[in-house]
Order: sequence, then C-alpha cells, then structure tokens
Amino acid sequence: MIMVFPMRVWRAWRAAPVVGAMLLLALMTGPLLGPETGPLVGVRAAQAQDAFPNQAIGIIDMQRILRESTAARSVDRERQVYLEAYNKETAAAEQALREKQRELTLGAGQQPTPEDEQKARDFRQQVADFERRVAERRRNLERALSQALAQVQQMITVVADEVAAERGINLVLYRSQVPLFDPRMEMTEDVLGRLNERLPAVAFPDPASLPPAGGAQ
Repeated sequence: MIMVFPMRVWRAWRAAPVVGAMLLLALMTGPLLGPETGPLVGVRAAQAQDAFPNQAIGIIDMQRILRESTAARSVDRERQVYLEAYNKETAAAEQALREKQRELTLGAGQQPTPEDEQKARDFRQQVADFERRVAERRRNLERALSQALAQVQQMITVVADEVAAERGINLVLYRSQVPLFDPRMEMTEDVLGRLNERLPAVAFPDPASLPPAGGAQ
C-alpha cells in the first residue's frame, strides 16, 4: 500500500492552538516515514508484484483527524500549559528589567560615573542572559512538541496502513488533494476511530528536562 500523504512535524512557539491548522501544518510538511525505509510506507512484501497493480484509492480527511484526535488534542493542552507558564514568567522578568533600566537612567545633564558605567554593563549582560534563556525555552518547547507529535504521526501511519490493507487500498490521498471522489473511498472514520483507541493521549515531554540539542553538554 502506497501512502502519499506527507508528514513532518512543524514546530510552533506562538500561543495559537496546535489542534487544527497548526497541527495540520505540523504533520504535512515532509515525507511520511513509517515502519519501512523511504517515503513508500506500508508496501507489504506479500503484495509485491512485477506489474503495477490497479489503483485502489483511499481518502483521509487529515483536518478532521487532527481536529478530533484525542492524542493531538492532548498535545495541544499540554503545550498550552507550558506556554502560559513561560509567558507569565517572561512577562515578570521583562517588567523587572524595565524597572532596572529606569533606575539606571541618568537625568538631563548628568555625566555617568565609573560606577554608573559598570552598572550599565551589568545591566546589558542581564538583558543578554534573559534573551538567551527565552530563546532556550522556545527551542526546548519546540523540541518537546516535535517529540510528542512524532508519536501521533507514527500511530497515524500504522493505523492508516492497517485500514488500507484491510480494504485492499494501495494509494492513500489527503481529502484536500481530491476535490471530488467516490464516498466509498473515504477511510477517515476508520482511521480516526482506531487512532483514538490505540493512542488516546500523548505524554508531552518536560521541555526543561530535555538534553541539550545536538548532544552538547
């Protein structure tokens, strides 16, 4: 069975919800790699033939799967928890830096003393450290999201392959790619139901616990 709906995790940091458009883009921007190597997923050895088989097409409504999948929705909820906490902490840190900046602002006509200059250097370092921490948190949240969505991606591949094999389907397309089709080609309901049974939720990794990217220590 050849599955041609491409998937790769697209990572998000903004507060927009993951479920729906964000998750759809997250899973539709690259080749889908499943149990076998390469983009042709689910091609079973028992089904291999010398000649090309007649096309038996199945249609998947990925927008609906990502909107209604309990696993994808759990990813969104967990991400929002971390994002709201980060936003709250970041806002507090920004406010503290603004207050510090006001304290260091010299009045009109005042000349900075060596002590003032040192305080200004220290403040610039504090700002740089703050920006570094924010960027690191953003990257770690993106990595955690990527890992969580990879579990959803893998299970979608597995269950879609199973449903297609059971129905004799050897070509799967996104519904968005096919404006008109025979309703008998629709396999979304079966894939969604089996996905929810197999993967009702996904454990969202704690971004702070992730090892440094690239294995750096």
